[in-house]
Amino acid sequence: MIPTWFLYLGGFSLILLGLMQIQARPKQKETALQRWLSIGMLWSLICIATGCALVLMGLGYIDQPFGQPLPPRVK
Repeated sequence: MIPTWFLYLGGFSLILLGLMQIQARPKQKETALQRWLSIGMLWSLICIATGCALVLMGLGYIDQPFGQPLPPRVK
């Protein structure tokens, strides 16, 4: 099982990375189609989608790929 803090940290950092990449794009004369179909924009959207999936895994809405979590220890 992947620790939830790691999923939150990785997810939020990927979302932040994707948003910062979109914001830091060079401002050039280009059409809207060229802007949205570029490799940089595609990579940014992939980062944002992966980050959202990791956060949802940490919240428990998506099952983790490495099996069920361990049962709590009985004291």
